[in-house]
Amino acid sequence: MAYTDEDKKGHIFELQDYLRRVARDNENIPLVVPSGIYDERTEDAIRKFQREYGLPVTGKVNRETWEKLYEVYLQTEEYYAELVSILPIINADENLKQGETGFDIYILQAMLNTVFSRYANLPLLDMDGVYGDKTADAVRHFQEISGEEQTGDVDYRTWNRLAQLYNLHKTN
Repeated sequence: MAYTDEDKKGHIFELQDYLRRVARDNENIPLVVPSGIYDERTEDAIRKFQREYGLPVTGKVNRETWEKLYEVYLQTEEYYAELVSILPIINADENLKQGETGFDIYILQAMLNTVFSRYANLPLLDMDGVYGDKTADAVRHFQEISGEEQTGDVDYRTWNRLAQLYNLHKTN
């Protein structure tokens, strides 16, 4: 299959898009508007990119330049990517209780530790994924300061209150 003018235009557009995104972070790289045309601005941006990243300054895109541009582009995209959040939830009819183990208990302990780390008088838990005596005591303490019945079990209401405080404290 032959390399067409349309293929070439698409590759230049992609190159210009990478340059534009790298220029967001590096003021030494001029902004290029992706057009699919390898014009003087694109060639100038390539020269400055090559100089900035220790490549031979030719203004032409060889394999080494393309690979470095793609590497820097991926780093930039990773930095600006939206963080993926974990939304720990339990079902309304589900309770976490003493004696249970598993991932939900790790999340519970992490939320409790994040909230408790803001207060000198609240002890931190071992992150072991086991809903033992210390975790139950921490839950009861949280329920007490939250104005809830002190059962030591985590129901939907306790989980939501804890998750709200966790979300508040994890970003501050």
